[in-house]
Amino acid sequence: MIIGVSVTALAFPATTTAQEQPPAGMAAAEAARSRDCVGVIARLDEVDGSLAPLAARSQRLIGIAQAVALEERSVVDSLDTSDALESEVREWFVADAGLAERYLAERDEGLVEERATAREAIKARIAAALEAVQAEANQVISDSGDLMSRASACDGAFFIRGAVLEACESTSSPVCDAARGSDPENRFRFVERAEDLWDHQELRTWTSPGRLQVSPNGQLGGARTVATTRMGNLLVSVAFAPLLRDRAELTPEAAARLSSIDDSLGIDSSHPEIAVAPSIGLQANLPSPLADESAYVLHFGAPDSADVLWSGPSGSGRAIQASVPLAADHVARLVSGQPINFTAVRESAPGTQEAVYSVQLTSVNQAAATRALLTYMSEGLSADLARLVQPGGDR
Repeated sequence: MIIGVSVTALAFPATTTAQEQPPAGMAAAEAARSRDCVGVIARLDEVDGSLAPLAARSQRLIGIAQAVALEERSVVDSLDTSDALESEVREWFVADAGLAERYLAERDEGLVEERATAREAIKARIAAALEAVQAEANQVISDSGDLMSRASACDGAFFIRGAVLEACESTSSPVCDAARGSDPENRFRFVERAEDLWDHQELRTWTSPGRLQVSPNGQLGGARTVATTRMGNLLVSVAFAPLLRDRAELTPEAAARLSSIDDSLGIDSSHPEIAVAPSIGLQANLPSPLADESAYVLHFGAPDSADVLWSGPSGSGRAIQASVPLAADHVARLVSGQPINFTAVRESAPGTQEAVYSVQLTSVNQAAATRALLTYMSEGLSADLARLVQPGGDR
């Protein structure tokens, strides 16, 4: 399934390869990022300062709630009687201890019910206090406007020292001392020139896949292998994983297409309610163009003979996230270790896309990791899926 743009031809300029040379517009974009992040980081520190006491209060209440649930009376001496709620909790512990002693002496079942009622009441008071703290924290975050979305562009980024120092002339920010070299605990990274960013490359090899499982937030996950490449501040990740779809939401044509892919690869997709298909997922921190690109392409092979997996337009204002089912021949290329490329393109002539820059995902451990996951999709996934999502059960 290809979405967003039509890519009929790709070609690098004859004089350069995109991974050796930084994108032409990158210097201006990165200088703007560095200047903007000076103010963003300053505002983040202010918000963190407002959230810190709320986080501490939340952790304190969680600890008290656990002590109440376990009837852990050792917490009593640490309770702050000047705090209305903690004083109330202390009174509950004292009263509950008295009721427990009376029950041992009298064996009156009414005392058991009285204890249970009082325990639920104090638990409800603590839960309400926790909700109030969370609401206050949410309001602090809401009042920050678009700060959190802007902060994502600064998190872990390399900054251009000169651009930072320029912004620091009118703004006070933790990043300023770091840029001046006067912060002994520097938590920021700098380059002297924007062009130097493209030389900072980090590769995270394909991870070993696990079995399908339920995550803490109740979602199915775990059966995936991921590879990541970073070039400067551009971070691109791809993931090979089973795509799980509710059969009730699929058209007959889509269901037949997925079934055909599974049959050709030997994947067991016998679950009556969940359809399975091998998929490729993409994430890239490109809410706006890094140069003058108009679209992005995920593909095998060289740009001028690209075997396209996915394509989409630039400038969405959000990080790129996509997941599409893979054809059988694409799975074959993947498990054979053929590297995947992420290429930014612009239209150079009607119907022709010219590559602006390209990032090649590492192929280290690709064949072993993807082959292991494909084997699991053929031999173990169906049983795990049936166990975790029982037919006819709630989902």
